[in-house]
This record gives sequence, structure tokens and C-alpha cells, in this order.
Amino acid sequence: MAALNRRRESQDDEDYWMKSTVNKNKSKFNIFDDDVTVETAEDLAKSKKLLSQFDEEDVDTVNWDDTPVSKSITSSAISGVTARVSFTPPSQEPSFPVVQYSKSQEKLQTLSSSTSAVSIEDAISGYKSTNSSSRNQEEEIQYLKRALRKAKELKFSPEETIKKMVLGEPYSLEIFRYKEEKLQLLDKAIQVHDGNAITAVVLFLKQTIKPSLFNLELQRRPVAVNHYLSYLRAHYDFKELGDVLGMLNRTEEAAILKYKQAVGTSDVRGKMAALKGCLKAHFLPDPDLTHEANLVEQHASLLERQWPIEDADSKAEAQGSPVFKQHPRKVSILNMPLITTLYYCCFYHGRDAENLLTSPVAIKKQHQLSDKQYIWTALSARSRLRHWTGIEELLTAKGWFGSTKNVSVIGFDKVCEILHKTSAPEEILSKYLRMIDGSEKRFNLARKYKCHEVVVETLVSLRDRAELQAYASKLPPGSQGVKMAQDALRSSTIKWKT
Repeated sequence: MAALNRRRESQDDEDYWMKSTVNKNKSKFNIFDDDVTVETAEDLAKSKKLLSQFDEEDVDTVNWDDTPVSKSITSSAISGVTARVSFTPPSQEPSFPVVQYSKSQEKLQTLSSSTSAVSIEDAISGYKSTNSSSRNQEEEIQYLKRALRKAKELKFSPEETIKKMVLGEPYSLEIFRYKEEKLQLLDKAIQVHDGNAITAVVLFLKQTIKPSLFNLELQRRPVAVNHYLSYLRAHYDFKELGDVLGMLNRTEEAAILKYKQAVGTSDVRGKMAALKGCLKAHFLPDPDLTHEANLVEQHASLLERQWPIEDADSKAEAQGSPVFKQHPRKVSILNMPLITTLYYCCFYHGRDAENLLTSPVAIKKQHQLSDKQYIWTALSARSRLRHWTGIEELLTAKGWFGSTKNVSVIGFDKVCEILHKTSAPEEILSKYLRMIDGSEKRFNLARKYKCHEVVVETLVSLRDRAELQAYASKLPPGSQGVKMAQDALRSSTIKWKT
């Protein structure tokens, strides 16, 4: 009986709500129909009873983001979108119009390729605060918020996002807000071996997580480190590059980077200061860079020597010094290599005392040049100056009991090569050709340099009569070489080879 009574009461309530309200108002509309159109809603709103109801009741109208708006905006907004309007019965709480937004689906591309440190929510809030007076701008803000909400609801996985990055499709990194998701994104980029994707994700991580955490996670992924370092080099961000190399304990690369930066300084004084600072900060503290530290120190010392030499010689040249008139300088000595500096000083200051900056001997000792380097450079300079006495001094050494002898650490064949390149006279060239050990080598070089007397002497020492006759037939008649060859051929003391 109780169940029957409840069914009757429910049927009575249903009959009550589905009957006379509409008939009393003599209206053709059913206010509980869910398919009321916009036109139907407007006609319904024009009825006097409903208008009075809206006037009497305190209606709270909300915007798309649940913020209250004015009635004028609400009424105009209703006319621009498809609406569904429903009212509660008079016996229940006061009715409120409910508008459901059904605009065409927004595209996710509005959020594509966003790697900015500022989130979209921050940009929207800042934009709203400065342009709240404009209705169009307010609508655009709401559109962006809905688009962001829709993008978050899609919940793109790291795999899908990396795939879009590789294929060149629109993507968004802004939707990944948690550290675990961002690290998964980086790991997936490394798995597909796409350098652009790896670099983009690394930059996104740098902008959105703490530096300490970024450095820690980067060290765990060598592939990401290499791509990030390549990016920094390509964009000439040497400060960040040096910091990352130091953080990774790659001290040698960091030191070489700082050295390159110091060498790139155009001003000589600034370069000297930069080299000294680089030496002190990066090379000297590292025991593994002892050899490199010595080279950097020598570079700085060379610049300290070149600066006053260039200053003094430029003034002497301007004042008309004879040596600079006879052999004008072609370029400045500043920033020249060590061997070029030695050649310059041998050429213009070959006789200077060892206590002067211009002394070639002082340069040799300070920069630890070998005897071969020094002799070759000094010989080239003196040969160009045609200073034959100076060449003899270079190639003379003291022997036992005060005697002297000719010695060449580079070999007399190299001496003759240098003399030939500088067009030395035949008698000077022949003098040092005779000092070459080995008859065959001496014969070949003498014939190459056309020192006929040395050729004839060598053939006589080899007792090669046939070769001597053939060679003499090619010489100019009446030359000294021909006379020497004829005298040797007529000599009865020479035992020729059969």
C-alpha cells in the first residue's frame, strides 16, 4: 500500500507540472522543451509575464569563465550563439538562464611552437589587465583561455609531441607542466636521434626548470649535452658555453675556448691582458695543462716584446733611418708568429746585444728555440741582406786548442739551398758546396745549381773520365769549367776508371 501511495503521489506531481501553467498564460510554447531555438527564446522573453519575472527577480548572469557580466553584454551575447534556455518551476528556487557555448571547435595550432618562459596563463592575465576596457579584447582573452583549456584536455603524450616535431607539424610544449613529463619529452627526443627536437626540448627545459636541476639532468644525458654545446657555439654564446664546460668538468675545452676569445681581441694591450687572465684562471690551476700553459705564457711574452719594438721601429722609419730606407718594412711586427719575429730582428737588428729586446739571441733563449730553428732563420735573413761575412760567422765554431772549423747543424746542403734561393754569387755557393759530405750528393747539387767548377772537381775525385768528357762538351767554350776539365783529362797523374 505504501508503494502504491508513492506511485500515486508521483503521478499527481507529474500531472501537476505538465498541465495548466501554459494554459493559464495562453501560450503556445512549452517552457520545459529542451529544443527551444534562439527565435523561440526571444519570443518567449517578450511575453509580459516573463519580462516582469526578469524585472522582479535578481538574476545573476555569468560569463564563460564564471565571472559576472552586465545584462547588456549577456543579451547581446545570447543573440550571437546557439543557446539552450530552461527555467525552474515557480515553486523551486529562482530561475537563471543557462547558455551553453557551441562555437566551432578551436584549433590547437594557436598554441603551437611555444617555448617561451612566460606561460599562456600569465600572458592572458597581463593582457587582460591592460586592455579590460575593450570588449573585443575581452572576447579574445576568453577565446585563448578556452583554447588553452582544450589543449590541456587533449593531454598530448611526449611520444606524440616528438612525432609532431619530427614531422614538422604544429606542436606545443607549454602543456607539459611537470618535471617528469619534461624529462620524458627529452628522453623521447634522444631516442629518435633528431637534433632539432633535442635542442628545442633542451632549451624548453632551461627556460622552465631551476638551473641546478637543469644542470643535473643535462649531465646525465651526454647526447643532449653535445647538442646544447653545438647550439651555444653556433649562436656565439661563449659565456654560457664556458659555464657549461666548467660545470661538466671539461676544463681543457673551457681553457681553449677562453684562449680563443683572448686571441680574438683586436687591441694588442687588451690581448696581452686577456692572455694573462686566461693563463691564470684556466691553464695554471690544471696540472694536465702544464705544457699548454707554457705556450700561452710565451705568447703573452712575445706580445710584450713586439709592442716596444714596433713602437721604436715605426718612429725610426718615420725619421728616415738608412736601414729602413734601403729595406722598407712591409707589415707591422705586431701579432706576428715567433719565427717571423726572429727573422725580423735578425734582418733589422742582427747585431744588437743580448740585453736588448731586439736581440735575436735573446729571443732564442727566452722562447727556447732550437739551434736549427735559429740558424735557418738567421741564415735566411743574412743571405737576403747579402751579408756573407755574417753567414760565415754563423757557420764557424771553435775547435780544440783555439782552432776553428765550419759546422752546420742544418747541413751544408740546406745552407746551399738557402743561398741559391737568395741568388748568392757562384763563388759563395761553391764554397759551401765543397763542404757537403758525400760525392754523389755534392755532384747532384752542384749540377743543379750550375756550379761547374764543383762538378768538374767532383767527377775528377770520382775518376769518371767518360762523364767528365760528356759534361765538358756541354759547357760554354772558354769557360773556367772547360779549362779545368781539359787540364784534368790531360793529366797523367789521375788514374781513371776503366
